Amino acid sequence: MNKNKNLKNFYNKVYIKGEKKHFTIKRETVSLSEIKEVLKQISWKGKKVLDVGCGTGLFAFSAAKKGAIVSGVDFSTEAIEIAQSQYIHKNLKFSSTDVNKIKEKFDVIVSNGTLEHMDNPIKTLRLLKRHLNKNGCLIITSPNWTNPRGHMLIPLLLLFDAPITLVDIHYFTPIDFKNFAKKLDMKLSWNTFDRSWGHGKILVEDFKKRIPNVLRDSKLPNDKKKINLLIKWIEKNISSMKNDLPHSGATGLYILSLKKTH
Repeated sequence: MNKNKNLKNFYNKVYIKGEKKHFTIKRETVSLSEIKEVLKQISWKGKKVLDVGCGTGLFAFSAAKKGAIVSGVDFSTEAIEIAQSQYIHKNLKFSSTDVNKIKEKFDVIVSNGTLEHMDNPIKTLRLLKRHLNKNGCLIITSPNWTNPRGHMLIPLLLLFDAPITLVDIHYFTPIDFKNFAKKLDMKLSWNTFDRSWGHGKILVEDFKKRIPNVLRDSKLPNDKKKINLLIKWIEKNISSMKNDLPHSGATGLYILSLKKTH
């Protein structure tokens, strides 16, 4: 069953509207932190890179500036048009391409914030693994839910079918990626970041907009006074606490590497 069959149309509308207007938090802030984290993981110079779900192209452009030879692909034609108009580099090309039609192999395949939208994540990862060169790796980022943000939203999802996000159909944690690594017979290293979103000031700002929307869309009681009480409780009891555990960031970064053969 294709749960996200309308995903392409959804993202085309998002890019037409503009990401800054659409998302409940400052998306560019999250995107920049994601790009920064991914870029510092490896040396990019000379690497042949595929950016799957490249969106409007900022990560692909950033990797190209680091010396990588980058192909950015996305099924949103609107995103690719924006990327091609904004980012030009001799080591960079963009195309509106179905990843299933790709024939080449790459040293690094990056997918930032897309796996949680896929109907069959392990099938997608197996497909990407087949396109890796020897000693290649997959770098995947995805929202992480093992933090106060997740501990408050996931119960709404599981108990009341509340739409806590608009298009995610999977809610991953590092445990899921450990299981993926076993199934793929790949090595895994991971960390999490965006800690303020997981348990700090950004969480508070996000919840001020997200919680009323979630309650409204789930047809649950939507009392502004009670929501304000929740926000105040979070500010007092969560955002002021130290939550800097390995799994407490709002975004997970996972590197799946091919095992060396002798």
